[in-house]
Amino acid sequence: MREIDEIIIHSSDSTFGNAALIDHWHRERGWDCIGYHVVILNGKISSDQEGVFFDGQIETGRSLDRAGAHCLGRNEKSIGVCLIGKNGQFTDMQIKTLVELIKKLRESFGDLNVSFHSDYNKDKPMCPGITAQDLLNG
Repeated sequence: MREIDEIIIHSSDSTFGNAALIDHWHRERGWDCIGYHVVILNGKISSDQEGVFFDGQIETGRSLDRAGAHCLGRNEKSIGVCLIGKNGQFTDMQIKTLVELIKKLRESFGDLNVSFHSDYNKDKPMCPGITAQDLLNG
């Protein structure tokens, strides 16, 4: 297993989607597969399909054994987590799932730093009103 020291949280910048759709988008960009390790759904799989049972559901993307393709210069030692949503609009279930995921990943990999993609790329807006510390405090 590779050395992991950070979780980087992303937004899909879309109002709908899932890991398969993001995988498609990333392959269109020439990547070999989805760049994120984990995707947290918002209940809207496509532009016309909703399902409350999908809200907060975790889907697996790239294997944790492989470096991600989600944050330039930070991929080698990080886990990329993408929340489906646009303009920081995430559901309560997504945030609850994210907090639980962070706790589980820290139990598995130690005291991981938690940051947002916007911490490394100011052109990437993220989670207005939510900080990494808020997530860690549950």
